[in-house]
Amino acid sequence: MGLEKWARPKPGAHGLRRGAWYAVVNEMNTTMIVLDVQKNNVPVPRDMLVFSDQAPMKWTVVQWEESQRGAERASVENDGLTYAVCPICQTRASLTPPDAPQLMCQVCEGAYDVDWKILA
Repeated sequence: MGLEKWARPKPGAHGLRRGAWYAVVNEMNTTMIVLDVQKNNVPVPRDMLVFSDQAPMKWTVVQWEESQRGAERASVENDGLTYAVCPICQTRASLTPPDAPQLMCQVCEGAYDVDWKILA
């Protein structure tokens, strides 16, 4: 049995939740990867992804610039242009307090450390 791999979209990859990690289902070929996105197999160009051999266990911090496509929607949904994405269920959460070392997910109810390297 092979090792599990995880991937998250690079900034600019459309159709995937920014900052979310997804399980790699299949490495179709050298240019395409299939990800498990909410129990659906979704093909994504390999060059639009960042990979990890370890399951994500920290919240990803995402920061939008006002001029970026999607910034208005992100701001309305999350009370700001900077928010965190749960490593397990991809739920977005406000960073309250703004320097919290750990957050509790309201959906999956897990408590995870915050990875403060901002994904711009």
